[in-house]
Amino acid sequence: MSNNSVYVGKVIAVNKQRAKVKIEQRPGEQRPKMLDCWNACEAKRGTRVIVGKQTLDEKKAKMIIYGIPVLTVLAGLAFGKAIAHFFASDSSIVLLSSVIVWLALGLYYARNFKKSVKTKVEQWTITGYFSDGEIYDAKGKKVEV
Repeated sequence: MSNNSVYVGKVIAVNKQRAKVKIEQRPGEQRPKMLDCWNACEAKRGTRVIVGKQTLDEKKAKMIIYGIPVLTVLAGLAFGKAIAHFFASDSSIVLLSSVIVWLALGLYYARNFKKSVKTKVEQWTITGYFSDGEIYDAKGKKVEV
């Protein structure tokens, strides 16, 4: 008995946080040939992956979307402070510049995350990498594909 919501496939294209996965077919089974998935594992083109359906809680998604810019501002402050002593100018300018650059990166990433992840809806997601050995899910239960 196989689980109909878990497949093994190969990543054929990656676009930001989305990936097109070609599903491996077995004779006599009806499976989708191609799936557009959220690339949660940041799999590269040519990688064999495990694809399953997942739902992201709306509260967790909002925490991630708002948390990314906050954390990048803190990273910008730390980075700016670390490099400020290398510049002859006022350290507040270096700090402000660093925060702005890091905040821009955080907002860009949060925007891409918000586009890629659908809340309250099951979506196809790359959940891990495939090896020819046995596969276990996050709860330690064996997964048959």
